[in-house]
Amino acid sequence: MQQSQYQICVLGSANSDHFLEVEDFPKEGETIASKKSYLKNGGKGANQAVASALLNSKIIFAGQIGKDELGQLLVKEMTLAGVDLNALRKVDEQTGQAIILLNKKGENLIIIVAGANCYYDTLDVLPQEYQQAIEQSDLLQLQMEVPQAINILASKYMAQNDKVTVLDCGGKAEKLKSDFLENLTIVSPNETELERILGEDLNIDANQNAEEFLSKIIHEKVFTRFPDLIVLLKLGSNGSMLVTKQFSVRCQTVTQLNPNILEEYKIVDTVGAGDCFTSAFTVSFYRSLIEYGPARISTLKKIDIETQKKLFYKAMHFGSASAFLCITKHGAMPSMPKFETVDNFIKKYFP
Repeated sequence: MQQSQYQICVLGSANSDHFLEVEDFPKEGETIASKKSYLKNGGKGANQAVASALLNSKIIFAGQIGKDELGQLLVKEMTLAGVDLNALRKVDEQTGQAIILLNKKGENLIIIVAGANCYYDTLDVLPQEYQQAIEQSDLLQLQMEVPQAINILASKYMAQNDKVTVLDCGGKAEKLKSDFLENLTIVSPNETELERILGEDLNIDANQNAEEFLSKIIHEKVFTRFPDLIVLLKLGSNGSMLVTKQFSVRCQTVTQLNPNILEEYKIVDTVGAGDCFTSAFTVSFYRSLIEYGPARISTLKKIDIETQKKLFYKAMHFGSASAFLCITKHGAMPSMPKFETVDNFIKKYFP
């Protein structure tokens, strides 16, 4: 099988992030003062492309920006990170923006202005630049900040060609369509985003074992319709859980596994942590997969279950380490760690 030009194509959003630091989030109708404001590059797609490139993967980004100064700032930083921008389109709409309130605990509230990210002439066919990018890539990474119709077209091509698609469910709060889910290899929601896949509220009882409950719900509501889907559930400060029809894998955060880490590092900003986790997981998963053959869905299915468990745990742990390092710096894109930084961190705290 001919080797692809790119390891991963990240198709998604590119935004300019406007940060406002506040003591506490405003209540309804309340006017508050911001202590500090600053501008950083972001957007879930662009963040994930940069994160993957800094982890030494060959990445092409497919997305849209405006013909404005904010777009040029994105081009500059993404190029410096090593992201190929041959599939980046410049359109007659402002570059997407995110207004981010950041409180003293490092928590955030985000308002998205889609702008160029959703400015398409047609949603019936993929732009030629996107089609070429995914044809030349082994793996596709998606989020929910571009029209779902675009994601469906891209994931359909990948599924038809035995190629892996990973969806980070972060972004627009809309239900995932069946003809989208059936084309995905791995879907990665948090608990709120899982409700969009299920189409119903979870209503977890405080007395229930949340992990057992979530696993049961996924088996009952997801695998009955999409038996081959892999669900990578992000549990925030409780780590992550990967669930397939045959098995599940649980991975705690690096600070749960080794609390001493917090004596040396301080959490300052959680923006971008989910993007970093998904990208690092995907990069590690890809590298493990190609040890067994081409980066294809059929290759994964040939690997025995115990080996798959180890492969996925390794990827989840690498994702956790990367995401932790991300939240020790300000901003989304600027906080993405390099491979050497993550590798040295894991060797130091988890020898």
